[in-house]
Amino acid sequence: MLLRNKLNSNIIPSNYGRLPRPFAPGPYGVMHRRPRLIPTHAAASSSSSYGWTMHFPSKRRTTTISASTSTSSSLAQPAVVQIPGSQQEAVETAVQCLIPALHPHISNLKTSKTSKGFSNVSRAGSASNRFAVEIPVLDTSAQATVDLASLIIRAIAARVKQLSGATAAAAVAQSNWTVVHAREDAVQSARSRGGSGGVDVLGLREACKQPQLGGLLLVVEPSVSDVALVEQLLDEVWVGPAAVILNPQWAQQGITLPTEYQRVVESIAIVYSFLPCAVQGLLGSKEGAVLRMIEPGAAAAGGSSWRILLKERDEYVQVGAMTRRPTSGDLELAFINAAAASSPLTKTAKFLRGLIPGNKNG
Repeated sequence: MLLRNKLNSNIIPSNYGRLPRPFAPGPYGVMHRRPRLIPTHAAASSSSSYGWTMHFPSKRRTTTISASTSTSSSLAQPAVVQIPGSQQEAVETAVQCLIPALHPHISNLKTSKTSKGFSNVSRAGSASNRFAVEIPVLDTSAQATVDLASLIIRAIAARVKQLSGATAAAAVAQSNWTVVHAREDAVQSARSRGGSGGVDVLGLREACKQPQLGGLLLVVEPSVSDVALVEQLLDEVWVGPAAVILNPQWAQQGITLPTEYQRVVESIAIVYSFLPCAVQGLLGSKEGAVLRMIEPGAAAAGGSSWRILLKERDEYVQVGAMTRRPTSGDLELAFINAAAASSPLTKTAKFLRGLIPGNKNG
């Protein structure tokens, strides 16, 4: 019987590999890790936390942002950033970022007699059709996971219909998707409802046993120890036009991936990410978030960078930006710099330097 090692750390065992093909029959016998969620209000026990804790403020303000492309720096005049006010709002924003990425891969699909209702599009060795969205969750139950996956698919179809009409929306209809849940309890929950609106629902190991999968693919909450199976699924089994990874757990702070798995992770473009975070340091507990949004024209405006946001009262202000995903150390440094810049002592020192004759740097 094939078993997966239960992780005792954030590092994947280097000898953890794929399932053999063809597959030996037998039960799964697999333990799926639940998402590691760290409430921002309870982060004082560690120096930093970084995960999918839902924390939607009641007050929001919209301001045009000119994002910095520096590695980690405070902004002279922090801009207030609009963040999602609910999970529904986060899903809608994620889909807005996802549609432009999906469009080149679904725009030329033709109806044919396949299991998914349209002809498959070969990747031809390209990984440009793999995308990820990272959305905060509050309810980590199996049913909530199933509902979030269903909400994503319905939102994509609705958005495509709104932009391009019913004919284009048919290409992303629920019947053209295969949903692969990494959590076995989510698979059971989806199937127990007696129907998923025409969506094929598979477990991750079950999906890897298929001779071939076509159509659109949604992989839900793969854990760190699932990365080899995700690689196998994307490289060897699935031959569809586009794949979406929802809340991959390897995006969590502090996780180290071995070199042999870096390729598949880097082949998945993150088009939307909103991850609340908290830092406990010398200046006390600081709450914030990491935000990434890729939209048409966003790269030219600096919007494709990873924005570091700090919560001040009921608003989130941008205090830094990076071209790569920030680490917990990056977040802590950005928060400390922002706190120091707004400190009354710092402002007094700048004022006194400005009074010194001949001082042109004040």
